[in-house]
Amino acid sequence: MTTTPSGGPDAPRGASGESAYATRDPGLQLIAEGVTELVGFGAAVINIRRGDEFEIVAATGDEIGRTVEGEMTVSDMIGTRFPISVVTDLLDMSVDWGDIKFVPHEKNTIGEAEGYWVPDTDEDVLRDPQDWHRLDELLAPFYDEDGELVGVLSIDRPVNGRRPGRRQQRILNRFARQARRAVLLTLHREYLEERANNLLEAQSFLREANSQLGLTGVLEAAQEAMSRGLDADGLYVQTEDGDGVAVAYASPGVNWNPNEHALMAGQSYRDSNLWRDGQHAIVDRDIIEKLFRHGDAEKKKFATIGIEFLNAVGADSLLVVPIGVETTSLGHLVLLRGAGRPSWTDAEGRLAMEFGRDFGRIVLTSNAYTQERDLAARLATADKVHSRLIESVAQELHNPLTALTTGIDAMRHEDRGSATWFQQVGNLISRSDQLVAMVDDLLLFSRFSDPSSRPTLAYVDLSTLLAEIHEQRTYEAEKRGIEVSLDVPAHEVAVLGDRGEIKAAILRLVDNALVYTHRGGRVRLYIVESANEAAVSVTDDGVGIPAAEQLRVFTEFYRGTSQAIGGRKGVGLGLSIVDRVARRHDGRVTLRSEPGTGTRVSLVLPLGQPL
Repeated sequence: MTTTPSGGPDAPRGASGESAYATRDPGLQLIAEGVTELVGFGAAVINIRRGDEFEIVAATGDEIGRTVEGEMTVSDMIGTRFPISVVTDLLDMSVDWGDIKFVPHEKNTIGEAEGYWVPDTDEDVLRDPQDWHRLDELLAPFYDEDGELVGVLSIDRPVNGRRPGRRQQRILNRFARQARRAVLLTLHREYLEERANNLLEAQSFLREANSQLGLTGVLEAAQEAMSRGLDADGLYVQTEDGDGVAVAYASPGVNWNPNEHALMAGQSYRDSNLWRDGQHAIVDRDIIEKLFRHGDAEKKKFATIGIEFLNAVGADSLLVVPIGVETTSLGHLVLLRGAGRPSWTDAEGRLAMEFGRDFGRIVLTSNAYTQERDLAARLATADKVHSRLIESVAQELHNPLTALTTGIDAMRHEDRGSATWFQQVGNLISRSDQLVAMVDDLLLFSRFSDPSSRPTLAYVDLSTLLAEIHEQRTYEAEKRGIEVSLDVPAHEVAVLGDRGEIKAAILRLVDNALVYTHRGGRVRLYIVESANEAAVSVTDDGVGIPAAEQLRVFTEFYRGTSQAIGGRKGVGLGLSIVDRVARRHDGRVTLRSEPGTGTRVSLVLPLGQPL
């Protein structure tokens, strides 16, 4: 009989040495017992395929046989395993009796040579050719719908000691067909039980997932359990994080690029509809190919895209499951099956909808955690900025206030109206102007840092505004011996913005240019237009900015190492204010500078059409 008590070298073993699979199947056990009791045999064994081996799941018979490990009854064989090749070799030696195959001892070259179970008898010489030999065997192989060998019924030791006649063969064939149905049902039940266990494992993981992992972390940790539980070859998830940014994840080996795969275009719209209706979607290669063969031109075009898409991701069937919570759609989960795999069914789709709901909760929880983490980071940054602000303000105010105090004290000892007295008054006015400028910068910075503060929008003519600024700063430039030129279009250059904020930003660009330009130098104010934008540029031929500092000059309270030629350095907020004004107006700031050559800074704003 095709059994071996060793279970093969790789068979799992329990604590007592018994096979971990040593479980008697009740339904198959009844069939084995029916063969022995109703048809008249001393031993019957049913084996089920487990990978590259067969496992004995039902056995009956008190016959004692010899093995390489000693004597053993048939019933003791439950849970043991042996290679598939043993069965296939015996089938090659067999005589076809329909569903039953007879292996005569004359052809059986496996039995004792390999140490398998052989009845404990020495009767090798038969009185009649129809007598049963101890190496004779009956096999009923079981094949699934794909023709794969999945089980076998092994029968031995007829009670009457004779080979089965025609009547007994017919009965055995009926038992073999019944056993095949039972084996296939058992395998299907085991498959469903494994699926159910995997589903429970995956759902349990999702429901207990730590939101601190983030969306990608949860998917990386859960994708294997999800694929096993849903019997998928791979999966893909697309959703959004708390800031509305798309998050996409594909399990290893899935060639999925949402930017390249046109079939998923408009999927967000479909997601919301699927979630609203509580539905899933199934995409099958067979259906798409039929559409290509029989559809009109528009359908053929869609089918072509669909076939290319399935080829790209290596799938023949897709199950699209919406992700969401309550009335909110949050994205989709796509499960893949490759060539030769069964197509997705509606029953599986309904089951997968649970994952869509569970994952929707994960998305919301993870996004909430991410937002809390980002908020904490912003608060920490704000706290650092606040501390730096207090420190910088204290440092910047200390010197001019000390100078003011010293100047006032010195004036008390000077004659009113004397040259020295007037010099002290001039110094006090200069220090006061410096304090006013610093306070103005601090007030603007505070206002622009307030999220509730919004620009007062109106159409602003940049040509007129720049001419106004040029006129205001001409006197100061002449005092410093700097030539300031203006180059603006004759026509109106309109942007939608807050005139006061834009003027404050440009004034700071001009003042920076005057401070860092030598006497005799030049500063140029001009406007350059493009199709959608206007750039207000301030160029000087001053000291320039070292390359290592150019990325830092927009940082609050940063003051570079370049020497201030035409005045004192400010508090370090000028370019930071310009940058904030630009961002509040959907614009940007560009900077180009070379030490010793000069600097160009441009405030770029989107054009608007005045009413």
